[in-house]
Amino acid sequence: MESLALVATLVVASIVVVGVAALVVAWRNPERAVGRVAGAVIGALAVAAGGWLALLDVGIGGRAIGAVVALTGLTALGRSIVHRSSR
Repeated sequence: MESLALVATLVVASIVVVGVAALVVAWRNPERAVGRVAGAVIGALAVAAGGWLALLDVGIGGRAIGAVVALTGLTALGRSIVHRSSR
C-alpha cells in the first residue's frame, strides 16, 4: 500500500508541476514563435492532465486541483495562441 500511495503522490505532484509551468507561461508574453509553441504544448498538457484529474471519481480536493490546473492550462493555451501586438 505504501508504493501505491507513493505513485499517487507522484502523479498528483507532476500534474501540479504542469499547472505551475502553465501559469508561468501564461504570465510571460512570448515574443518568438518557439515560446508560443512551448506555451501551447505546456498549456495542452495542463488541460489534459487537469481535466483527467478533475473528471476522476475522487474527493473534492483532487477535483479542485484538477480544475485549477485545467484552467491555468486554458489560460496559457489562450495566451500563446492569441498573439497581440504591443504597437
